[in-house]
Amino acid sequence: MEELIMKAKKGDEKAFTELICGMRHELYKIARIRLSCDDDIEDAVQETMIEAFNSLKKLRKLNSYKSWIIKILINKCNKIYKLRKKNQISYENIELDDFLSNNMNNKSDDDFEFYYLLEGLNYDERMSITLFYMEDYPIKEIAEIMKTNENTVKTRLKRAKDKIKEKYKNLGVIYYG
Repeated sequence: MEELIMKAKKGDEKAFTELICGMRHELYKIARIRLSCDDDIEDAVQETMIEAFNSLKKLRKLNSYKSWIIKILINKCNKIYKLRKKNQISYENIELDDFLSNNMNNKSDDDFEFYYLLEGLNYDERMSITLFYMEDYPIKEIAEIMKTNENTVKTRLKRAKDKIKEKYKNLGVIYYG
């Protein structure tokens, strides 16, 4: 991966495309945490790719490439979210079930279950859970991406797990986590 990053830093578009293609699904899932509209998600991912390509020469640590791209993505998502909120279009109020029922043709059962689990969590909890459990980021890296400290990330993860446990208890499902 570092070899691809070095080539991309030198302007190799094919190397950059290969790097981005390897992360596309991950970027989509992370953008989905903040944005509900597929068009907005795609815009955020595309804007992230453009900014990342244009700014790649500024990347100092090759091993922090993924975290660096995710930070860009989160900033793009927040920008789009604020713009929508400012224009009185609130995607936060769209029911998750409606979104999923309209998009289930493109989603796997695992995606459906994952997004159902996230329902009822706030943005920071959703992002922490996604990065930690779905994308296998360590707590230290999540704290860096989200510009907070490690203890805050641990607290968010604990709160999110407690909310998920409570959801399952209310459904009468036995939770083993």
